Formats: sequence, C-alpha cells, structure tokens
Amino acid sequence: MPAGDGFPIAIRRAGAADAPRCAEIFLHGRRTAFSWHPADRFGLDDYYDCVREDAVLVAEVNGLVVGFVSIDESERFIHNLFIDGAWHKRGIGSALLREALGLLRGSAQLACAARNAAARAFYERKGWTPVPPPSDQPEPLVLYRMSQAG
Repeated sequence: MPAGDGFPIAIRRAGAADAPRCAEIFLHGRRTAFSWHPADRFGLDDYYDCVREDAVLVAEVNGLVVGFVSIDESERFIHNLFIDGAWHKRGIGSALLREALGLLRGSAQLACAARNAAARAFYERKGWTPVPPPSDQPEPLVLYRMSQAG
C-alpha cells in the first residue's frame, strides 16, 4: 500500500529482530506524546513490558520499520500505536490501524491520554467513538470504541 509520499508500506507481524527498533520508536513517541511527564520517566525497556502479551504488527518502508501497533486479540484492545516522528502524516498510522481492525474483525477498543490532543484527533477522524473510561485510571484517559461489519 502506498504511503502519502508514494513509498509502499508493508505491514507484517513483528519478529524478535524488530523489537529494538520498535523500542526506539516507542521511547521517542512516548516522550513526545506525553510531554507533560519528565523524559527520564520513559526507557527503552518499557516497550518489552508493554507488548509482552500482545500481537505486534510493524510497518516498513523500503525495509525500515517506521511504526508499530500492538494488539491484545483476546480483549479486542489496541494497546499501542506509534510511528517514527520522521514518518508522521504519511498514512502509516492509518494503515496500521486498518490492519489491526482487520485482525480483530468487529468491535475494538483503545485508550489514550486525555491530554494527548493529537492522538485523540487522529482516532476521531478515523471514526472511533469516545466512551466513558474506567474510573480507576491513575491518569485521565479517553476510551474509544470502533464497531465495524465483520
């Protein structure tokens, strides 16, 4: 599938060799997305903890991993969607989100920080509907739901 600048995007299941690149994307993405937290709150090892039980799909452009999505298929929940900052606004997040929804076949949920306006705008443009989040969250979150014909 072509990216916004004409480069083809290949999406595939992540392998062990992809983990260091995904961890790097995750670290930089979280530091940007959660700018209200000190940068040293996040580390490379966080990636491994956050995707331990998830299926991970990566997006590649010309053999370079430029983003990933992690999915808990049993809970029908998208946990993480991060794109290398140099590759934002090129259709990669949209492609990964479409592929994740295809795997989940039907309804899915995800959550993002209430303060992450860019992510919220992205999901709402893609048709995700905000729903009341669980009340026991340590940081205010917006829970989103998507229903699609399976």
